[in-house]
Amino acid sequence: MSLRARKINRLVFIVFLAASAYALAKALLPGDDTVGLIPWDKAKHFIVFYVLSILASLALPQSRLHRIGLVILAFGAAIEVLQAFVGRDASWLDLFADACGISAAFGPMLVSQWWRKTARF
Repeated sequence: MSLRARKINRLVFIVFLAASAYALAKALLPGDDTVGLIPWDKAKHFIVFYVLSILASLALPQSRLHRIGLVILAFGAAIEVLQAFVGRDASWLDLFADACGISAAFGPMLVSQWWRKTARF
């Protein structure tokens, strides 16, 4: 595969990395998760991973969505493992909320790709 086939939108990739670093810091640093605009922890997980998925798909337009999704989900799993080591609550439900956010972002994209492939006359 040539390097030209793997184009990266560098500006969006930098925003994606910054958002990922912010999410990691918020997940690992001590703090009160019940305050803020969205008080429900699972909704926060869903929104963060939805946004990360959209940013990653825009940053890496030539990459396959399932691969991006798996990497982002692995990031979510790593956060949960690290939280167990820093005294925060690690939860399978948090990882499930992460997966739901990724699915909500990529589901319509995958259906659209499938529709374009099969709707050709």
